[in-house]
Order: sequence, then C-alpha cells, then structure tokens
Amino acid sequence: MAMDAVLKRLEARIDDLVTAYAEAKARETELAAKLEELEGKAASDADLGARVEALETQRDELAARLEKVLKLIDGALAEAD
Repeated sequence: MAMDAVLKRLEARIDDLVTAYAEAKARETELAAKLEELEGKAASDADLGARVEALETQRDELAARLEKVLKLIDGALAEAD
C-alpha cells in the first residue's frame, strides 16, 4: 500500500512537470515570436533613421541651392536699379 501511495505521488509529480514543461515551451514560442516582432521593428526604425538622414541631407542641399538662386536674383535686381 505504501508503494502505491509513493507511485501515485510520483505519477502526479511527473504530470505536474509535464504540464509545466508544456507551458514553458508555449511561453518560449510566444516570447520567440515577440522577439522576432521587436527585432523587425528595430530594423524598421533603423531604416527610418537612415531615411531621415538622407532627407535632411537633401534639405540642406536644396537650401544651399535656393540661397544661390536668391543671391543671383538679388544681384540681378540690384543691377537693374
């Protein structure tokens, strides 16, 4: 009889461990998906940062060109007076 009780406790403990293992594996899968999502977002954010830098460079170049054009217009207007 004592052996039956020990075996039942052992079986119950094994069932608990199997359940805990299944829950841990499910959580691991969930966390892996979350990690993949966050890594994708981080890569996207890095791409956006590079795009922002490129646009800022274009803006600076356009501002310089606009200044040249305005100086030419100012010069032409000054000569016309």
